[in-house]
Amino acid sequence: MTPAQFGRVEELFHQALERPAAERARFLRDNESDADIVAAAERLLACDDDAAPDPVSECLTQVAREVPLRSIGPYRLLRELGVGGMGAVFLAERDVAGRVQQVAVKLLHGIGTAHNKRRMERERAMLAGLNHPNIARHIDGGESAEGQPYLVMDYVEGPLLPQYLAEAKPSLPQRLKLYLSLCDAVQHAHQRLVLHRDIKPSNVAVRADGAPVLLDFGVGALLEEGDNPTHPPTRAFTPGYSAPEQYRGQTETMATDVFGLGALLFDLLTGQRLSTLYRGDATVPAPSASVADPSLRHLLRGDLDRIVRKATATDPELRYRTVAALMDDIQRYLQGLPISAAPDRLWYRVGKFVRRNRVAVAASAMLAVAGTLAVWQLNNERQRALAAERAAETEAANAKASRDFLASVLAETSPEAVRGQPITIATLLTNAAARLQTDRSQSERTRLVAWLTIAEVYADINDPQPGLAAIDAAIALSPRKPQPQDLELRARALHVRGNLLLQLERLPEARAALDQAIALRERQGAPAPTLARLYSDYGSVVLHTSDFAAAQRYQQRALQRLDASGQHEPELRMEIELGLARSLYYQNKIEDAARHLGIAETIERERPARDGLAAYQLRRIAMMVRYSQHRYPQALANAEQALRLAYRVYGENSRLTADMELYTALLLDDVGRSRAALAHYQRSQAIARALKLDDAVLARDDVRMAAAYANLGDHARAQALTDSALARMPDAPAYTMYRIIAYYTRGLSLSAQGRYPQARADFQRSLELARGYKEDVFYGPAFVQLRHAQGLVEAHRFEEAAAALKDAEPVLQYRDLEPKSVIVLRSLQAEVALSRGELIAATQRIDEAQQLAQRHYLAGTLPIATVELAAARIALRRGDALRAGELLNRAEPLLRRELRAPAPALADAARLRQELERGSGSGPGHDSRHDSGHDAGRESRRDARQDAAPARAAPAPRGAGG
Repeated sequence: MTPAQFGRVEELFHQALERPAAERARFLRDNESDADIVAAAERLLACDDDAAPDPVSECLTQVAREVPLRSIGPYRLLRELGVGGMGAVFLAERDVAGRVQQVAVKLLHGIGTAHNKRRMERERAMLAGLNHPNIARHIDGGESAEGQPYLVMDYVEGPLLPQYLAEAKPSLPQRLKLYLSLCDAVQHAHQRLVLHRDIKPSNVAVRADGAPVLLDFGVGALLEEGDNPTHPPTRAFTPGYSAPEQYRGQTETMATDVFGLGALLFDLLTGQRLSTLYRGDATVPAPSASVADPSLRHLLRGDLDRIVRKATATDPELRYRTVAALMDDIQRYLQGLPISAAPDRLWYRVGKFVRRNRVAVAASAMLAVAGTLAVWQLNNERQRALAAERAAETEAANAKASRDFLASVLAETSPEAVRGQPITIATLLTNAAARLQTDRSQSERTRLVAWLTIAEVYADINDPQPGLAAIDAAIALSPRKPQPQDLELRARALHVRGNLLLQLERLPEARAALDQAIALRERQGAPAPTLARLYSDYGSVVLHTSDFAAAQRYQQRALQRLDASGQHEPELRMEIELGLARSLYYQNKIEDAARHLGIAETIERERPARDGLAAYQLRRIAMMVRYSQHRYPQALANAEQALRLAYRVYGENSRLTADMELYTALLLDDVGRSRAALAHYQRSQAIARALKLDDAVLARDDVRMAAAYANLGDHARAQALTDSALARMPDAPAYTMYRIIAYYTRGLSLSAQGRYPQARADFQRSLELARGYKEDVFYGPAFVQLRHAQGLVEAHRFEEAAAALKDAEPVLQYRDLEPKSVIVLRSLQAEVALSRGELIAATQRIDEAQQLAQRHYLAGTLPIATVELAAARIALRRGDALRAGELLNRAEPLLRRELRAPAPALADAARLRQELERGSGSGPGHDSRHDSGHDAGRESRRDARQDAAPARAAPAPRGAGG
């Protein structure tokens, strides 16, 4: 549209507002022939608070009135709180841990299309990251049964800002302090690259304690469709409080929210609604010119007028660059200091000094005998005041440099390309880093903080390589003779460096960095939450070194520090409880781990972490604990939830996403779905390569994938993977467990290919390593002997296998924790008994294996089919052809579906089918040692390596900050 057309839209809009709602549409059609102008005016009317809701909202509102307990998802609607241009808001409740929680449910206009649903999910992921006391939390969202999209937010009990101002009549300083709280909330969001875009008095509620809460944060973003070329963007803003660029349909940036805050400040200062005085591209009037009270006019004239005019400048480039800069001017006004929006003139600064130091200046004047002496002394005081102000400005600049830098990144980029897409955020930071490398005009300290900020964001989105480069650049700029404020920056830098090194699994370096950070923070007397987070992160590093008891101690130390402070910090507390659950889990204290997981889940229910790292970690650790409790369907559900969160919140190129793909693969492999697991292994590897993780990490994960190929009978592929992995993995303690697995996996694959003499050396090497490995009993000698017995059965060396099985019997002590190893043991014992002609013993052992397999694998999976194949063979040797046929009929379709030639189990099933059809070879005395041994080895091998699942695999396959 042209400026003239925009002016016509504005004129029509205000004329229509003066008419009853029912007459507005006709008025527009009667008075304007341009359909585009009419449509634009109608959209503005739809955004106005006084506009009628759309028919869907009217219908839902009516239903809610008629049926007060109507449910939307788990929420019961109680009463309507209000209706606006974007939807109707209801007070609702739900049951949480036996208590009733009240929330605000906003039913948004429109029916959710597939595109809108995808965008809403991305936006919700971003909004869930906002955690600020002055922002109404985004709790949940979804669709009603009718397809109506809805959002769930904190219910803030208290009047809206206009009512609060009219009733409480706060003083000017009280109003400005309230305003600073709101500014801090918006600045918090800007640091996370989220805009509000609809700041106005009716979007602010005030609690009973006088604390303001900003509502509807990001709802405009949720309604945006800017990435769909077939639909124009739906702009969510309010006439009278919206920036000129919103009227013009231009890109909204951080400056848009600065305008909204300036408009809000106008209302706070004057007690009037700017929407009645301001239209479109016009200049916002000065507050002092808009009040009748002479004393108030005098109070507002000058600095407060300047602040409002600068914040609401028509040109976004002339506004405050950041919300933090706006806050600084308000704080300086309250302190009597010069503001940045004022002209930098001598007598302006002197006047500020005099008003700030009235008593001292008066005393100086009294002591002055001559006029020249008074002037000299006043000038002397002025010079000292200016020096003090310059020092204060330097310190303030250091404190806010980090938030200003992130805000500048947002200000220079279209939010439509940013919100909800962390990988795009990474691109933004890459561009910012390039700018820092070439632009040397800023001070070293400013550049240091900018690099530090970039590194912290990279750590948050789990992209460690560029993050490490950024933090190293920050540390390189550290002064050689640090001042006290520099030490705080150094502690921050060491903390984030430790976390980035942990994500890269450079554990000794990570531990050293966090050691230094802890020492610095303890000397500084840092706040309890800061130290608690450091202790917890240090515990994560220690856990990755397999010192699980020490990891538990550091998590307990973190919790004790937090408890002693009396601060609740629910998100941090949840992370620590999850850290305790992990450390206990790896000590096989499953019930203790489940207890701490339960505490974390309770915190999450009371303060839902629907998206973000805390939600991801909660579901990942729940997967691990529920696996160990043999609650396999729940564990799989948790894995799928965590994987969706990883992709939605962090994107594809994130360490967390790579980890969760790996965890999902391990779990699927463990419950019998090895073929499905392969796709997840491969995606995990692809992401890991894109992130340039160390090749030793990739080699370690090749060992896991080799086990899946062996489970599917592809022993040549399994051998090739273990050959490569053993050549690439370092002979270091952190990799001992993986070398144990690699050697016995290769030994099993060689045995299955008829090459046991070569396999023997691998089993012996695995056993040697296991005897010295004390960190995890599930990779101790008894469990390795179980694998060796499998290889011996493959080689038809049944008496040697019997001896190895005797050495493996200690695995029975752990049947509650590792039942799948008992399945292996009983299956192999059945094979040995069958080779000796002990058919009753063979039947007893295979029956027990069948019962355990039915309980510990998902129905219709390969491991169950493999045990059934062995049971069918034993039944046939006992002369029970009917039972053998039933078992084979169940097993054979699964074997054909999952296995590929030349998998030996397929050949075994075919031979057994031929025997059944001929009715031969089924007598009790038939010598079937070759057949039974050949088949049971594969069945056993499939079961034995189930410890590769998250429950027994390793502290964290790639350990991305979990």
